[in-house]
Amino acid sequence: MNDETKNNSEAGEWLNKAEIADHYKCSERHINKLMERRVLPFLKMGRFVRFDRKTCDEAMRRYETRTVLV
Repeated sequence: MNDETKNNSEAGEWLNKAEIADHYKCSERHINKLMERRVLPFLKMGRFVRFDRKTCDEAMRRYETRTVLV
């Protein structure tokens, strides 16, 4: 693994709103609602919004439900 590949994997994968919506199989409108409620962490640079996939996945795990068989 060269230094460039190593740095990219450590930095994470930054996605735009359309890509994160595709990742979670939902609409961009739903992503907007998650942003408003501060469920998804995001980085805003001017008019650009970016999401770190790994950090968002960790945040979404809090809302995961488990099925309990009785």
